[in-house]
Amino acid sequence: MLTLFLASVLSASTDSLDHTDEEHRGKRMRVTPDPPAPLQDWYPWDNKLACTIDILMHLPRSVFSHRQLDIFLWVLNANGVTNTPSVKSLQKSQAALHERHGIRTLSYKGALGHNYSVNSLADIIAHEMANPRTRKDLHFFPEDAGTQVNEYWQASHWREEANLDKLTPMFAINGQHHYVFEPCILEDRTVCMPYRFIARAGHYYAQAWPLYVHSSFTADRQAPVQRWIVARYQTIEVPVEKIAVGFVSWSASSMSYDLPDCCEIMGCLDDPNGSLAPWDLTDPKVGNRWRRLAKGARVVAFPIWLYCDDTSGNVSKKWNKHNSFLFTPAGLPSSRVHEEYNIHFLCTSNLAPPLEMLDGIVEQLEETWSTGVWAWDAVHQERVLVIPSVAALLGDNPMQSELACHVGLAGKLFCRVCTVTRSGNGDNVDSTDIDDRDSNTGDGNASEGTSGGSEAGGSGRNVGHGKKKVETMAEMVTRVKEFVNIGNLRRKEDSIEKLRSIFTMAKTTGNQTQIKAMKTKFGLKDTFLEHFLDRLSAAAKNKKSKVARQTALDACASTFPLDEGKLYSPVWRINGLDPHTDTPVEILHVVLLGFVKYFWRDVIQNQIKNNEAKKDLLATRLSDLDVSGLGISKLAGRTLVQYAGSLTGRDFRVIAQVAPFVIHDLVTPRCYDAWISLAQLVPLIWQPKIPNINTHLVTLRSLINQFLASVARWNPQWFNKPKFHILLHLVEHIRRFGPAALFATEGFESFNAIIRAKSVHSNRLSPSRDIALAFAQGYRVRHFLSGGLVRFRPLPSTTTPMIQVPLPSMLVDAGDAGRWYPVGPMPHQLVASPNAVTTYLGIDYSLIAPQLGKYKPDKFGPRPYAQTQCGRHFPNQPNIPPKELKSNMFTTGKSVVLLNGDVCDVGTYVLVKEHPSANSESSAPMIARVEEILSRSGTSNNVKGWPDIILLQDITISDSIEPYKMPATTLSNNFRLLPLDVSACEAVPFGPFVELNILLQWLLCTTNLQHQCAVHNCKATGTTYVRQERQITEQTRSAMVHTHPQDMVLNTARIRDNVHMEYFRRSNEVDLEQAVMDGVKDAIDRRKHAQALVADEDAPATEASTASRGQGRGRGRGRGRGRGQRQAQGGTQ
Repeated sequence: MLTLFLASVLSASTDSLDHTDEEHRGKRMRVTPDPPAPLQDWYPWDNKLACTIDILMHLPRSVFSHRQLDIFLWVLNANGVTNTPSVKSLQKSQAALHERHGIRTLSYKGALGHNYSVNSLADIIAHEMANPRTRKDLHFFPEDAGTQVNEYWQASHWREEANLDKLTPMFAINGQHHYVFEPCILEDRTVCMPYRFIARAGHYYAQAWPLYVHSSFTADRQAPVQRWIVARYQTIEVPVEKIAVGFVSWSASSMSYDLPDCCEIMGCLDDPNGSLAPWDLTDPKVGNRWRRLAKGARVVAFPIWLYCDDTSGNVSKKWNKHNSFLFTPAGLPSSRVHEEYNIHFLCTSNLAPPLEMLDGIVEQLEETWSTGVWAWDAVHQERVLVIPSVAALLGDNPMQSELACHVGLAGKLFCRVCTVTRSGNGDNVDSTDIDDRDSNTGDGNASEGTSGGSEAGGSGRNVGHGKKKVETMAEMVTRVKEFVNIGNLRRKEDSIEKLRSIFTMAKTTGNQTQIKAMKTKFGLKDTFLEHFLDRLSAAAKNKKSKVARQTALDACASTFPLDEGKLYSPVWRINGLDPHTDTPVEILHVVLLGFVKYFWRDVIQNQIKNNEAKKDLLATRLSDLDVSGLGISKLAGRTLVQYAGSLTGRDFRVIAQVAPFVIHDLVTPRCYDAWISLAQLVPLIWQPKIPNINTHLVTLRSLINQFLASVARWNPQWFNKPKFHILLHLVEHIRRFGPAALFATEGFESFNAIIRAKSVHSNRLSPSRDIALAFAQGYRVRHFLSGGLVRFRPLPSTTTPMIQVPLPSMLVDAGDAGRWYPVGPMPHQLVASPNAVTTYLGIDYSLIAPQLGKYKPDKFGPRPYAQTQCGRHFPNQPNIPPKELKSNMFTTGKSVVLLNGDVCDVGTYVLVKEHPSANSESSAPMIARVEEILSRSGTSNNVKGWPDIILLQDITISDSIEPYKMPATTLSNNFRLLPLDVSACEAVPFGPFVELNILLQWLLCTTNLQHQCAVHNCKATGTTYVRQERQITEQTRSAMVHTHPQDMVLNTARIRDNVHMEYFRRSNEVDLEQAVMDGVKDAIDRRKHAQALVADEDAPATEASTASRGQGRGRGRGRGRGRGQRQAQGGTQ
């Protein structure tokens, strides 16, 4: 890719190089430069060379060191490019360009004593609003889509729960700007006060509180005074078109409309029978403060997903921890929100902890809440005022616990959302749950008869000294039942009050023990506050008298910030955010790197153990598995088995979809039931579109209970791992924030590689500043090439190198939003078509759409209709002239791209609408196998690359079959053509990009079928040659041999397209409490059996053997050489 870009750079200053030896032999090669382009064509760059080198240096995944850049410039000189700049001059000009047009990088002296840098959140948001590629997809209003929840703005958090101050406060219509918290008059003369604007079916509505007139007498007036009371206990909803008179018109008009003055608000009622509360949301005489700040401009809300994670700044195994904050606009649709193009870097540091850097981010947020962010709106082509907010905090479990000021997964109150308690021997927790990273650390996972994490029966690892009390059956039942239920939810206000009580106690001497007990009791750990607590503790240390200690504490406390709120975590200052409820379950680490990883390692380490024959069989089954319809390549079975401790989230995503078909006779029945339950649950969790949120959550809750019940029956020791409890909160988080894929972190995790690359190519002297500046430079280039206006900051010529200044005629003066200029046309031509740069920047996403519906011809040429499979099964085609049927006009294809992006090869199984005219959401689909893809020469479809006919062979679906608990299928003898009427093939609109063949709308998606190996006891008795380096070798390996190959099972564990697969998945109502009782009983029985075996082994066979074991407690450091052993051996020493 970079070679192609190098060619573009070379062409910047060279027109042609004549390589004809006869003409130029012995002559010096001449370089003909390009004719100079008009100065503004490359604005804001000076010329093409400056533009292309700047792009090359700041591509996100193409990081250049100074030494590499020297070599690159040498290549340019060697190829005849003259006047190439030096590295130093390049850096100087790019710094000036960035200072004038880029985003600012702000330096902070942290409250905990560390220096760090943060890219300006306001600048990034302003550029996003001016970026046409992003702005056209941004949403600013919540939407009521009925039961459908596909996006965050359709979920209840934005629609019902979000802080009213952080929502879009106004709606512009008919030349008026209507703001929330301002009285208005409707067409029917009803008076109300809007408090939220929402969208529904393409129209906008105001949710409002009714206003009622209240008459009262005062001491100095004889006539009653009429004022308004806001009935906040009642909500009405009106179309915005029905607002006749807004606040400004009403207050400015000399007409009274026979109503009290709109500025006379007496108070508000939250309960019809309650007392009157003062109105404090606005100044009634002024109205909404955003109206004054906006000065006639639009005002919009801009919620973000804020993410924090730690990653290593080194490529080597040496850990160099960098905590980083990233964000992505929450108003983007799910199809775009996780694109690398839309992930924005804020800050990183290998010194400052997350909460210290968050303090700087919150300072920026607080400033924007006060004044807003001025920007240029690329859609409305006008200035706009933006109100940022944080929708939720994303990260893995340890990071979310830290952000929520929670004690962590190892604490007694291990859940950041509720106050569920780990009691008894549940105090022990596996270290991998605490770390929560995709590492190679062993999990100690449980299987039947083995211990996982900590022993539920009390014989597990002890944390601390002393022998733990053995847990009784009743205690274990109580503990497990509490674990699989949600406790009392934590509340932001309660946590702040508890932290205040801890700080108050810390300022008084002699309370260290009580403070430690309070932290354990509350399950809270504010690492920001801990800094100040440690300073207090250190100040009083080594002071002998109580008076001296108190004096030292007072002196230390006097140095703290006067605003006590600055002593606590900055997360508490984020308005509208509760870190306990707004840290949604992160499904990557909880499910894939949690349950799937636990179970797979258990299969390899505990179920199969050292049985090499079973491992070989498992690897063979994985390698021979049919992966068609899963969207993945053939599996490397040996890798998945041999390196089970080193797999990634992508590997576990595949394992979750195929495990039920390869482990059925390698694990215990209860272990297999847990796998089946997990396989049914995972697709529902990753479902990106939810047609009906009510039924979806009911089904999800049922499948979660089914999963927990199967795990409880298998072994309740698993419930020492906190993730099994955290899963319970996912249902509520999906209801509030939308599909779980929206707040998944795969995209952010991938971004860590870019942060690492920036770190490696810095001088490591000031990594926080250098990495932030590198990202800011890359963001500048991204914005320049995205087609939007760029902000121009005039700089003193005495301190800035000469760079190009735009023509005054190009100026867009946006007032408070600054001056903006368009980028010249020539840089846009560099990214007008797909190339290396568009791939690196991720700006060619829309180019995927034209591939939908296209078919790929096979190697066979055109032939008559009768020689095709369609012709053999359906020889009569009344809509096609007989002459055409006999001519070579029919071409077969080997694959076609379905409308959902699936590549459907011949022989692939697909889901088809049962009735082509029926709505796919309301009718159950059928299953078929694609037998032939046919295109007829000369038709409009053929010209566009679309198929005309698709031959399908029906699949018969039966009831669920054991042990898979999935529908059994068999290949029928019934064939059908799509379409039934060839004339039905026509173009239909598909989004803004392309028209597609209606034929393909009948094919919903590909699907995956597996052979019923467990039923027919298939063996690995075959052999196949091994491929290495894309060549077939003479080596062979075992291969599966299937009997009754027509007997298949529908793989309902397939993650993609679950909205269609849900018709074939059945959830069974389970009694979770009974499952817990059964599992605990079995666990107690296994413990008794194990204790009996130990007792038999320890029973003395002879007095001599008893004497040889010695007496007393062993305290020796040697292996088994305690005091009793040394006494018994004393005669020989």
